[in-house]
Amino acid sequence: MKKIISLLLCILMLISAVGCKKEKYPEIKSTAEEARVVMTFKLGDEKYEMKYELYRALFLNYSEKYDNGDKAFWNSPESGNALAELNEKIVESALDIFSTLHIAKKIGFDPYSKEAENKIAEYIETSVEGDGDTITGFGGDYDAYLASLKASNMNYSVQKLLLRYSIAYDKIIEHYEGISNENNPTENEEGAIKVTREDVLNFYNSDSAVRVSPITINATYITYSRANEIRNSIASAESASMALNIAIGSTTSIPSDILDGVVIGTHSLDSIYYKDITEAALSLGENETSEVIYVATDIGKEYWILYGREKSAEHFESNYEHIKGVYISQKIGEIIDSAKKQLKDSLTETDSYKNLKHSEISMK
Repeated sequence: MKKIISLLLCILMLISAVGCKKEKYPEIKSTAEEARVVMTFKLGDEKYEMKYELYRALFLNYSEKYDNGDKAFWNSPESGNALAELNEKIVESALDIFSTLHIAKKIGFDPYSKEAENKIAEYIETSVEGDGDTITGFGGDYDAYLASLKASNMNYSVQKLLLRYSIAYDKIIEHYEGISNENNPTENEEGAIKVTREDVLNFYNSDSAVRVSPITINATYITYSRANEIRNSIASAESASMALNIAIGSTTSIPSDILDGVVIGTHSLDSIYYKDITEAALSLGENETSEVIYVATDIGKEYWILYGREKSAEHFESNYEHIKGVYISQKIGEIIDSAKKQLKDSLTETDSYKNLKHSEISMK
């Protein structure tokens, strides 16, 4: 299980794919209201600005969990704690973007270079026209494409920022993880993170890594009450083997993930979606069962139950490649999270944010 990209990017990628043509669809300029800065961040000599258009997109995509579609909620006294929690998610998403852009530049890739601009143009063109194969597109109807962005609470500038972020993220992965081509091994490139078996073993045996069996349950069709019944059955099982058998019969998880267990590191998973998963995993002892954890992403809603497993030499040897991948994700996560922390410490809210009326935020 690797770190995943943020909510809006996943939404965007549903209508995007790599193409191979020059830009032909004109840029849509943001309005003065959309371009106003609501928060600023600094890292070294670089300054990053969260504009209202990005804040709006993130707010609208996260807010329904709190207001159930009733924007008047944000005028109520009860909204204070909800807004603080929601803002934490919004800032976390923005920090993902800005830290990625910053690190990409540090490793030698300019996310605002001509190469990046050409790649963005290719994404957009293929999104509009399709690729004649797996991407349907909008039949060349640019207005329909823009309408689809609006339906996802984005404007042109936000989708361009997210594509820039995606390109930068891929460059970071290539830089640190390397490039592997099974069909043509001569094209393989070693990554900047040098991995030895000893490094992976030390990580595996450290407090920074835990082994758990993940039990996932589709929250669209299964109620929390039923998920909790499954959790209690696993927790009360007389043995680990019985607990795992109950888990396999009650979940859509890959059976091998339950039987073998997976490794989760302190920084290996995306904190936006999986912060609660990481915290629960790290707190579990052997044969302990977590509470039911609700996880909602752009691709679905699930209940997670984690069952603590013992780390062993046998498990390490038979699952080395998986653990090696988690180790690399951990190291990349540490680099990104370090930059995010520095950016977060520099957060400044502008007057535009302080005067913002959250009940009036919309795409109208």
